[in-house]
Formats: sequence, C-alpha cells, structure tokens
Amino acid sequence: MKTKSACLTGVNRVEPRERELTVGPDEVLVKTHLAGICGSDKNLYQGIIPPSGGLNTEMRTAFAYPYFIGHEGGGTVVAVGEKVRDLAVGDRVISFGWIETLSDYFKGKEEDLERVPEGMDMDLASLGEPIGCAVFSGLMSKIQLGDVVAIFGMGFAGQIMAQVAKAKGAHKVIGVDVVDGKLALAKTLGLDDAVNGAKEDPLKKVMELTGGLGADVVVDMAGSADSVNLCSAAVRHNGVMVFYSWITQDITVNLSRWHNNSLEVINTGLVHHGIRQRTLWTPLALRPVLQRQVAIEPLITHRFPISRVAEAFDVAANDPAAIKVVIEPDRM
Repeated sequence: MKTKSACLTGVNRVEPRERELTVGPDEVLVKTHLAGICGSDKNLYQGIIPPSGGLNTEMRTAFAYPYFIGHEGGGTVVAVGEKVRDLAVGDRVISFGWIETLSDYFKGKEEDLERVPEGMDMDLASLGEPIGCAVFSGLMSKIQLGDVVAIFGMGFAGQIMAQVAKAKGAHKVIGVDVVDGKLALAKTLGLDDAVNGAKEDPLKKVMELTGGLGADVVVDMAGSADSVNLCSAAVRHNGVMVFYSWITQDITVNLSRWHNNSLEVINTGLVHHGIRQRTLWTPLALRPVLQRQVAIEPLITHRFPISRVAEAFDVAANDPAAIKVVIEPDRM
C-alpha cells in the first residue's frame, strides 16, 4: 500500500513523502479520515526533542531525521493481518499510539486503536485521543461543586477542561493564556474569568479573583516551567494541582510549597496510565461529547490536505489563532 505521510526533515521543516506500508500479521491498516497536530508534534517540528531521543516516552522509535510523525487520528479499517482477532475491515477506529497518523493511510497494532463509539461523528472521533485525554483529565481532577478552578493554557485541551469543570459544578473557572482570541472563545463556551498573562500578572489576578486564597484546583495545560510554577503558586493551601501537559525537559519546581501547603499533585494523562485503563475510560471520556455536553467543533480552527502539511505545521506553530489544526487525505 502506497501512502503519503508527513515527514520531518529538519527543524521547522516538514513535507509530504510517498512511502510503502506493509501490513504485518498482527497489524491493522486504516484509511485516515483526518488527523490532528498535537502540541508534542509541534515540539518535534521546532526541534524540541525529549531526552534519549524520545525512547523513554511513548515515542516508538528514536528521533532522527527523516522522521514520520503523528499520533492523533482516526479512520476506517481497510485490511488486517492474519493474527488480528478483535478488529475487522469496515470497523471505525481511533488512534491511541505514535503510529504516524499524519498520512493518507496508517497502520498499528490492535492495542494502538480504540473503537469509535456508536453514533459519533468521524471528525470528532478522529480527535478522540486528545478529546478523551482532556475530558479524562477533567473527570480525574477532583473538581467538586463550588470549587474555583484556574486553568493555565487555553489551547485545545484547556478549552475542553474549562467546559468539563463547569459541567462538574465549579463555581468559577479562570482561564489564563497570552492570546486574547483563545480567551474570548473560551468565554463563549462558559469560562467565567479570562486572564491574559501577557498583559497583567496572572498570579496576582488569580489571587485577586480568589480573595487571596488561591484556586481550589489548578491545572497546567501550557506545558512550561513558568506555567508549572505559576500553578504551584496559585493553588490554595490543601488544594489540588493537576499535571496534564507533556513537559519533555527537566524543570525546577518549588517542592517546599508543595510540602508546606499540603498540596495534592496528580497526573491525569490518560494515555500514560496503561492500555487497560485507557480502554476502560475512553468510552466514558467520550460520552459527554456524544451527549453534547462538551463542544468540540468550535475548537477545530484550521483544515489542510496532506499535500499542504508544511503550511499546516507553520500555522499550528506560529498562528496565535490556531487551536486545533487537522490534516485530511488529499481528495481525488
């Protein structure tokens, strides 16, 4: 099977490349409906490589140019190997693995895929991995009725997290970002207070909005040393600090604050908890989307065919208005 795939060839350089896919006996071949560009994809595009070339993370192969990329995506099974038992041609699936989904076709093992919930639109199902991860983070965050929640980073995951927090009964949800457009969109989806960290001191503002106490729950969805330490400073005594973002480099944090203020620190990354837990939680995490309790469509801001993948990555990495950029197969 010949396919066209997104291939990194250098820092800030990506191009579509034709290649041959061979389906092994335990592999599944999927015709892509669409695939998303994740923050981790943008890091690799910009030359921000995890330690050990990614082998101590979920990346399957050591990073080296040329490097085929993509893990968000979904589509329809078109072929299966003879050892595949639980999936068949025609099944609709969601990628949950680093299996080079930014392609016309991609392949993976059964453990890399989840079934699309019945009745789910394929545009949304193809983003089932980032949607499921963000909703799961909200479900696991210990947000309770009456809480004040501060979310640092209002990208795709932050927008979803804010909606889940409100649906769970948060009294006030504060969103922090440096892009007015993202904050404005979040306000239309239920965010209570928007703080532009480029225009005002975000910690001072969060403290002002919480009467000097700090937020009951803070969530890092920006993925930087600054955002982690802002979260650490903005949470109240005995509060909850939630890690979501993929931070690939070592950072310095104020552990004394965590200890002296008895913070509860939790990691809510669905894909990092193991395949069994992922399989159990994915249908439950996607259920609020099927029930129209969480709006996803407004978060898909840009669409490009695979032939324009270089333009797509440039937009994802550099356009402040971009929230979720998706890649579709070239239409014949």
